[in-house]
Amino acid sequence: MKRGPKAETPSSKLARGTFQPVRDGVKTEIVVPGDPPVMPDYLTAPAVDVWQEVLPRVMSAGVTEIDSAMLARYCALEALVRQAFNDPAGEPPPAAYLTVLRQHEELLRIAGPKSRIGNGGNADGAKPGNPFKRNGHRARA
Repeated sequence: MKRGPKAETPSSKLARGTFQPVRDGVKTEIVVPGDPPVMPDYLTAPAVDVWQEVLPRVMSAGVTEIDSAMLARYCALEALVRQAFNDPAGEPPPAAYLTVLRQHEELLRIAGPKSRIGNGGNADGAKPGNPFKRNGHRARA
């Protein structure tokens, strides 16, 4: 890495009027949205109820507008599974529904503590230890 301040983004240089096509035209800017997920129109009433129930948890897990379609699929599938469990005929939902539902929960980081490990912390929420802390040091007797 080069020393000095970080390079400015092309959009900030365009706004300031210092954009140079030769120097800044080859740079790529990654835009990370921070907007909340947008509920699609095609969700059924039970799926909308699931959406309203799950939205605070997924927002705290870091789900943004990009993940809206996956969250909508999760809500629709969760509504179908709930309907199958509440069915008086007693038919359980297909196993494939439950598998895909669990996968969606893991992707949305709402499946429990283990699904949030990749988020930078341990399952118990503590910071991970440094595995290289003792490199170069002998164990003390």
